[in-house]
Amino acid sequence: MEIRHLEYFLMVSKELHFTKAAEKLEISQPTLSHQIKMLEKEVGYPLFNRIGKKIELTKVGEIVQQEALNIQGSLQNISTQIAAYSKGEIGELKIAVLPGEITDLVSTLCIQFNQLYPNIKVIIETTDQVEKAVLQNKADFGIDFQLNPNDLLHVTKLYDEEFYLIRNQKNEGQKKVSFSSVVDEQLILFPSIHQCRKLLNKTSLEIGKQLEPIVETSSIKSILNLVRSGVGCSIVSRTLYEFYDTEDLFFQHIENPSLTRAVYLIMKKNCLINYAAREYIKLLVREIEKLHFHTEKEAINSLHSVIL
Repeated sequence: MEIRHLEYFLMVSKELHFTKAAEKLEISQPTLSHQIKMLEKEVGYPLFNRIGKKIELTKVGEIVQQEALNIQGSLQNISTQIAAYSKGEIGELKIAVLPGEITDLVSTLCIQFNQLYPNIKVIIETTDQVEKAVLQNKADFGIDFQLNPNDLLHVTKLYDEEFYLIRNQKNEGQKKVSFSSVVDEQLILFPSIHQCRKLLNKTSLEIGKQLEPIVETSSIKSILNLVRSGVGCSIVSRTLYEFYDTEDLFFQHIENPSLTRAVYLIMKKNCLINYAAREYIKLLVREIEKLHFHTEKEAINSLHSVIL
């Protein structure tokens, strides 16, 4: 049974006149009569009683009319929902991100995103398996630090991130500090499950030392407040330093070795990027550019071409 046949039938059942219905449909009356006969043959029963020049629906015709109207309504609803989805009026956005400070960046941008698209539900999945979440369609895209080569993924480096030593008092004339001396400070750090802490632990072992923080907490606000109060120093990513109120704190660049990491955006190759994901990624890229992170322009331009 073709949708076209049902559309023709509904017009005839509305006008109860083949010639008028044919005019409305902009087809010839013989063509319309032929299409209705084909539908009646498929149904197995007459749909109209033909009484002279007048016609009326049969009981079977009334059944087909009601169901055809339901189908027409469903088709219109499909079109309406697709249009709303494509414009970001409804929908869902799923983002996979490693536990730690990048989650703060992603979550903070949700404020702007929600103001623009209040009816889109945002789900941020914190996971150690970002690539797996993207590959299994549990996330529209992911943000990760460590990557394993995979031909199914499209990977773009967003920026290179530096880590700072932060304290509540300025060290005059000391813009840089060696990592070996940082380890000997009274440190307030994230727990070992955080990606930032994993990097710090790895680097300290490489120079033959071990980190022994005086306080461990998952709360960046607690870390900043403890530093403010003079309990100790901390090592935080520039992402966190820029995203929180840190004007009363002072930072030093760490060297020998310097602490940096690449931040990547991950999507599945050859898959449709929905409207919500495209708009969120645009916000993310604008925020990165606004903060003057060290980005690879070619990579960002490539990303723009993917999401536009």
